[in-house]
Amino acid sequence: MSCEELKRAVERVLERIDEMEVLLNAILDELRELRSGARAEAGARAPGSLIGELREKLFLPVSEVRSKGALKRALERGLLVVLRDEGANREVAVLKEAARRLLSRLPMSAEDAERLSEREYELLQILNRLGYVLLRGGQYVKTSLAEEFYT
Repeated sequence: MSCEELKRAVERVLERIDEMEVLLNAILDELRELRSGARAEAGARAPGSLIGELREKLFLPVSEVRSKGALKRALERGLLVVLRDEGANREVAVLKEAARRLLSRLPMSAEDAERLSEREYELLQILNRLGYVLLRGGQYVKTSLAEEFYT
């Protein structure tokens, strides 16, 4: 295993440990809320983890995030970013890894972009409106702003 491969493997392990810490803190937050009687509804469904939900849905409106503490911790750890989408008048939380996956597929023709899943296409449009991605000559290309997702 080369030095670079080892470095990437260690970075992935450290990122996964950070994700697990965020998940555990979200569970602790939920337990505290349950103990304090904050949930009056009997049999209320326990929410899934923020990271897991973001992996599944690619992005979430901040208003739908159940645990603001988990959101804050994930932001502090650099696992996600909150994007203010003025075009749709909303703020969305996006995992950096999800944005990187989408950005790694660029440049992409507008026709290929239309074949993306609905959520991927919507994320691409958000990134486009915010200047992380540009539609130039029928091709979506990432801009230097997109480096934010790689740090």
